[in-house]
Amino acid sequence: MIKKPLLLLMLFAMLTATKSAWAQSFNAGLIAGATFSQVDGDRYYGFHKAGLTAGGYVNLPVSNHFAAQMELKYTQMGAHSSVKEVVEYGYHEYDLRLHYAEIPLMLNYDLGYFNINGKSLDFLTLEAGLSLDFLLKHRGEIDSSNALWKLNFFSVTGNFGLHFAFTDHWGLGARMMYSLTPMQTNPTPQYWLDHSYNKVIQFTLTYNINSPLR
Repeated sequence: MIKKPLLLLMLFAMLTATKSAWAQSFNAGLIAGATFSQVDGDRYYGFHKAGLTAGGYVNLPVSNHFAAQMELKYTQMGAHSSVKEVVEYGYHEYDLRLHYAEIPLMLNYDLGYFNINGKSLDFLTLEAGLSLDFLLKHRGEIDSSNALWKLNFFSVTGNFGLHFAFTDHWGLGARMMYSLTPMQTNPTPQYWLDHSYNKVIQFTLTYNINSPLR
């Protein structure tokens, strides 16, 4: 069941921050895109689970090339068995759908300090940071039958990516995301692999509302 009060609280916090952003010359924008996920620790491999991500961000320049960014996103993650794993390896058909509210806290560095043939690379931005992830709901199936897992409500994820601004307001982003804390802890953990971790590749389209990206 979705934790509605928590989601509403985070939405309120994001709207409040966005309102302040307009008054303080922050950048603010929208994010939408796709995710390709797997879960480390479940014996299945490959980014076979596709999902969606959408939300918004506020961005505060803190120097000529650095900016601090906070986001609020709804993101789908999970895992899915491949045909090869089922047919050749004899694994069960497996599908895990995870729905998260994410609060990424990022530090961005635009590459305007560098140039190629006199052209500044300020349209390219490196991103790194952490996200606070809250599990809204999940559903799992093994061989088309419902399966129950006890998953952690809260986890912390590391993010690293690259953003490309192709116009003053529109951009494309790509990120690698990996859980730094387990999204699931097995009942009798002994080793690292007795925990499960989200591993996600994310591609996004961004739109900067109130000021140009570059």
